[in-house]
Amino acid sequence: MDIRDRYKFEENGSEISFMPNYSFLRTLVWWLALGVLALPAIIYYFRDKMSGDQFKIAIGLWTVYMIYFLFDLFFMIPVKFVFDKSEKCIYRKLYFSRKLMHFDEMTYFVNDERGGHYYSIGKKRYQFVKNYRISNYFSGSKASERKEDEYIKEILCPVLIAVGIPLKQDEN
Repeated sequence: MDIRDRYKFEENGSEISFMPNYSFLRTLVWWLALGVLALPAIIYYFRDKMSGDQFKIAIGLWTVYMIYFLFDLFFMIPVKFVFDKSEKCIYRKLYFSRKLMHFDEMTYFVNDERGGHYYSIGKKRYQFVKNYRISNYFSGSKASERKEDEYIKEILCPVLIAVGIPLKQDEN
């Protein structure tokens, strides 16, 4: 799958848009299907082996599992960032559009977290208070470094060129 497809990257004359969480859709659907198939298996196999309280706990855990994945499916995956060149504004679109900032207020940075890192955008001087993740997590593996290089070249560079921000190069 191409990097532009993984992020559902679209560029036309007046705007650039992409969905940073779109690549998780296939994995999420598999986990949801597994959860739906697990319920009948739990009911059939464990109905005689568990007490009523244990069964309620198992169904409660299954319910939390399904709510978590449905939340991701409806509120995390469809998030789209739109960089409108004509208005020079950045929008975050879920089910309705919300203006985040103007191009001249934007800064980007790398967030290090839990052994990996990802790219974020935020308003200058407030980027560590409120920021928005615009990439998947990248680790130190060779495959991840390849994906990161591809992300920088195909997604981040066109966005930064449109916004008018120079790309920060590592000093390595």
